Amino acid sequence: MRLTDEQHEYLSKYLKNVGIEHQEPFEEFYDHIATGFEESHVENLKLYIRDIAQPAFGGTEGMLRVVKEQNKLRKSMIAKRAKEIFLRLFGWPGMLTVVLSVLLVLIGKQILGDKYLIIFTLSITLFVPALIILFGQAVFYFNCKRNKLPYRSNNLNHWILQSIHLPIIALNLGGNLIIPFFIGRDKVNETLVSYPFISITLCIFSLLFGIVYFKLIQEKFTFKIHTT
Repeated sequence: MRLTDEQHEYLSKYLKNVGIEHQEPFEEFYDHIATGFEESHVENLKLYIRDIAQPAFGGTEGMLRVVKEQNKLRKSMIAKRAKEIFLRLFGWPGMLTVVLSVLLVLIGKQILGDKYLIIFTLSITLFVPALIILFGQAVFYFNCKRNKLPYRSNNLNHWILQSIHLPIIALNLGGNLIIPFFIGRDKVNETLVSYPFISITLCIFSLLFGIVYFKLIQEKFTFKIHTT
């Protein structure tokens, strides 16, 4: 026995009312409740949820606690995978990527100079991935809407976006508040000219960060839901 269209709508609405909106927890709770209902001898889905499923989870608060814990695990998984990708760059053959990044920075320094090299590198490694993710979020949303799915967002996508959102905020604060008011742009420029290894090191690590992030998008970001 499968859920009828009416039962599907009721269960989907129930989960949304509970506050479960991301794809992963929504599908997990939906499958768990639907399977339990199909295997039970209860004929009314509403009664099954009220008397069996919801108490088994510890009520709606218990369901949200499960969602919160799963969110933490996915966030931790993203951070762990990013660390793994970064560390592999310093092994073989990843070291070739590091060497190439160093060469690109040194060439860029000769062509652009310290200031514009930093601006160009940060733009490529921070803002381009952010634009890709924002575009991906929109694609995912409209894909779900077109397929009439009961959710519009993905939890892993959310944490991938958050992981690049913080560096961008830090960069904006540093460039528009801390440096102008507390240090001074002229002082920073003088420091970069006097100690070129600072800008070189910053750009190299920025490039490596971008490589890690693009790899993370390739592996973990979901652009579309493949329905059958």
